[in-house]
Amino acid sequence: MRLIICGAGVIGSNLARYLSDEGHEINLIEQRQSTAKKASEKLDVRVIVGSATEPSTLETAGVAQSDMVIAVTNTDVSNLIICSLAAAYGAKRRIARVRDPSLKDLLQKFGMAHFHVDEIINPDRVAAEAIVKVMAAPGSREVADFADGKVLLRSFDIHDDSPLVNLKLEDLKEKDFPWPFLLVAINRGGSIVIPHGQDNIETGDRIYTLLPRPSLAEFLTFVHPSVRLPRKVIIYGATNTGESLAMDLSKTVPEVVLLEENRVLAERVAGSLNSVTVINGAASEADILRECGVEASDAFIAVSANDHSNLISAVLAKKLGAKTTVITTQQPDYEAIVSALDINVVINPRLLATDQILRLVRGGRISTVATLPECKAEVLELIPEPDSPVTKKPIRQLKFPKKSIIGAIIRDSEVILAAGDTQVQEGEQVVVFCQEDVVPQVQKFFSKRKLL
Repeated sequence: MRLIICGAGVIGSNLARYLSDEGHEINLIEQRQSTAKKASEKLDVRVIVGSATEPSTLETAGVAQSDMVIAVTNTDVSNLIICSLAAAYGAKRRIARVRDPSLKDLLQKFGMAHFHVDEIINPDRVAAEAIVKVMAAPGSREVADFADGKVLLRSFDIHDDSPLVNLKLEDLKEKDFPWPFLLVAINRGGSIVIPHGQDNIETGDRIYTLLPRPSLAEFLTFVHPSVRLPRKVIIYGATNTGESLAMDLSKTVPEVVLLEENRVLAERVAGSLNSVTVINGAASEADILRECGVEASDAFIAVSANDHSNLISAVLAKKLGAKTTVITTQQPDYEAIVSALDINVVINPRLLATDQILRLVRGGRISTVATLPECKAEVLELIPEPDSPVTKKPIRQLKFPKKSIIGAIIRDSEVILAAGDTQVQEGEQVVVFCQEDVVPQVQKFFSKRKLL
């Protein structure tokens, strides 16, 4: 496919990397000279310096011949203008990143077609949804849902007191665990292990599990017996994410506190969030956190627009007694340092948005994508075409890529955790864990063989 990506920030550069590795023809447009130079040095794509709202820049990128234009600049209005221009030139599909709630409401009111947009991506909203899932699965580090929420991916760090320590996978018999789950990968010291029966689970491992939604509550109790669902949550930052998150969590969490240091903003959200306590103050001040009752909180969630403030406030909140800390960040490198700071979960809205766009670009037989940057892996939900290789034999007889594993199958609305004798059928939803470099190989198993 011929793709134009407008904006070489976190979303744009990650998209360009993934999609160029898959063989797509990428033109990356970036207005800032320094950012464009960095992208040109790191990515094997054509980088064009200029504004994507200028017709001449789009013409240079070959907009008239493009299969898709993806507008992910930092400005919502620019993204909508880019899509309108691309449509005028004949680009087949257009995707825009839109964060402003008022613009999103406008798109819903008049219809996206009115603005020549096929899909919109809102990083703030997907971040809020991800944090809600983390709160519903205490102790989890990464979360993703597949098959309309029927299959859950959850990762957990294994501590000394976990019943899983030193267990061999072959000992995890179904009769002992009536709530089914499947361990699809282990991150051990930065190396990824696709597990087999003789592998055992060690203290310090991070495990990646697939499980049917009804298994979640029992599995949580098993993997982390001392963890409970949150009863008090403090959210720092009345951003779009913070306000949306407060509204969502207040439906299930008895006490939600929203902390915002801008008085005008705090007063505004206080008027719209009736079931949430809003406090005006700085999260970097211990006295303010104590006023919020941080010592009794089950979770402190920092979602302000300042990454540094999120990091500092979460460290302080943990020191003062918060049981779990969650931060959002736009910096992909933060994941490497947070474990040393005892921060439990890091959410990167831009990487979540990248996942959504990857699904839209790949289209066809891929309905969901979850990338796991720390272990350079992806979890894909695929639908096999008729006569595709994956439907020909039971799983154990397939020459499936070594760095991948078929985890779950949805057959007639029922979740089946894959075993060696399981045979995939055409049209089913299939969840696969694989490392980045074998994604194209995995996809081939789900596509009909071409006759030579």
